[in-house]
Amino acid sequence: MATINGEALWELDEETLNNGSCGFTGEAVFCNNKDSVAYTYDDLIMMPGHIDFGLGDVDISGNLTKNIKLQEPFVSSPMDTVTEAKMAIHMALMGGIGIIHSNFSMQDQAAEVLKVKKFKNGFITDPVCLSPQDTVADVLKIKEELGYSGIPITQDGQLGSKL
Repeated sequence: MATINGEALWELDEETLNNGSCGFTGEAVFCNNKDSVAYTYDDLIMMPGHIDFGLGDVDISGNLTKNIKLQEPFVSSPMDTVTEAKMAIHMALMGGIGIIHSNFSMQDQAAEVLKVKKFKNGFITDPVCLSPQDTVADVLKIKEELGYSGIPITQDGQLGSKL
């Protein structure tokens, strides 16, 4: 029996080695899966091993659609408990994409998409303006709807008007 530092190593028979107890290659799990076995996160453990290529040679890009290729294919689920405007914005900031769920009415779904499109990495490119006659309640309503509270006050409440 083989030992390391006086500790006995497990001896594996041929059957144990062949049934995957010591692990399968990625190709065996994902490509040569003749029985179409489905795996969950808990079923797989990635073990470090030797690679014969540089990290710069790794390409994790993937197609979201025929015409949209993502360099970092991180996509949030289009579920009502997962992706609304806030998640889609944060996914975009991290290089991914958030798919707004379809449990909204068409108008609400379009409003969520508009919130994401208006967000430009901290800059508001098309701000909502208020006039001196508007109230703090108006600001709070805009904050709730659009997610920001830095609102310019202009003479007539229009963009391009005198501050």
